[in-house]
Amino acid sequence: MLERVIAVELFRKMADLKNASIVFVEQSRFWIQRVLVPILVCVGAAGNIISVIILTRRRMRSSTNAYLTALAIADLIYLLFVLLLSFKHYPNINDRKYELYWRFYGISHWLCDAASSTSVWLTVSFTIERYIVVCHPIKGKVLCTERRAKSIIAIVSILCIILTATTPFEYQLAFHDNCIKICDEDDLNQLQPNRANEMARLNTTSQITRSKDNCSDEIEDGVFIPVDDELSFLLTNSTNQLFRAIVNIQMLNTTCCVKNYTISTESTSFGKNRIYQSMFYWFSAIVFAVLPLALIATFNCFLINSVYNSYQERKAMTNFQDQKSQAQENRITLLLIAVVVLFLICQLPTASVLIYDALVDVTDEVTLNIKAGLGNIFNALLALNASCNFILYCALSDKYRRTCRALCCERDLSRQDTCSIHNSRNSLRMSKTKLLKRGKSNYVCTPRNLEAYSLNSIPRSKSLMQRPIGKARSSDLLV
Repeated sequence: MLERVIAVELFRKMADLKNASIVFVEQSRFWIQRVLVPILVCVGAAGNIISVIILTRRRMRSSTNAYLTALAIADLIYLLFVLLLSFKHYPNINDRKYELYWRFYGISHWLCDAASSTSVWLTVSFTIERYIVVCHPIKGKVLCTERRAKSIIAIVSILCIILTATTPFEYQLAFHDNCIKICDEDDLNQLQPNRANEMARLNTTSQITRSKDNCSDEIEDGVFIPVDDELSFLLTNSTNQLFRAIVNIQMLNTTCCVKNYTISTESTSFGKNRIYQSMFYWFSAIVFAVLPLALIATFNCFLINSVYNSYQERKAMTNFQDQKSQAQENRITLLLIAVVVLFLICQLPTASVLIYDALVDVTDEVTLNIKAGLGNIFNALLALNASCNFILYCALSDKYRRTCRALCCERDLSRQDTCSIHNSRNSLRMSKTKLLKRGKSNYVCTPRNLEAYSLNSIPRSKSLMQRPIGKARSSDLLV
């Protein structure tokens, strides 16, 4: 008896946990995929576009800013496709009129993964480049050039696109037809009551006849004589109710059902292949999670140590110019350190999930629901990472803020320039009118007469006095 009570309690707790996990998934999908992600995408898209405009200015050109520009473009692409993929959590998205969305779902997933992977390795690239510039400045002047940075950006982008090119082949279209019930059982009985009752009676008679074959051995005029009336009564009622339910379901499908055709995606045989899944998960976990995060963490530690040592050295400096140049380099390094720290905070949970998927094969429904809910939260962290770099640039870079302010005020400056040009033209016109009214004495001071006047009025050196007339040089005017 005690074991039965324990089993019932355990079953009840499991049911409650399952219901809680389902609620967790639904709430996370609503608040994150349908509320938070659109906000982050709007803010991040605006910030990344502004960053691209500012970082591509002539005064901002450098190898580091080339990496930051490419990172902003990759984050912008990632945010746009994250918003596109979040549409699958909206109601009525499985309708047939959105077939084009589902046809390009695999390609959208591929480009989203490629942009995310590109962002990861671009972060690794400019972290290593900054380490070379700070810790090995002589080599940095040779290796860390803008042309080399553009080449590395192109190579990283192409490799990330190629390495994630198998993603579209994991999905295929799946068409479904669902029944929408438009009437209840009472309406069904009003539509065809006699048919259901007659079919139930005939089926019950045949079932009783077959059952009597097993219960009686006495036959009289071809009719079975029941041995147990109670058994026959129970059999008749149960069979009648069962068959009536079957007939009602069949009639419901034919008379009270409207077919609703929906479309979605499902895994292909290639995507369901266990060998491919294990290889792809391990490859993604190592190449796009473990290895880049380890490199970023290692070189970031070197950068932090270098900034600290530079701060201690700057305290002992007496030359103001050296202090100013060193402070400028440190601000750039601190900016990149902040970008890397934000990257690590937002990317580590997703990397942990990738490693967990590669190591553990989950089949429990509760665990799958919890993992799906956490996946929504971790995807929101990735979107946050792609959206907040603009804020870090504004907070930590004086040059970025000045360029942004100049960009915002460029229209006002152009208006001021236009006004100054207009005023200069008016002054030129006034000067021309004054020249027309001048007398003869005003025309005496021509450039040639001024030169002669200066030669005659200014005391000359002895060597100049002894030179023949007409042999004076222009250097003699500099007294």
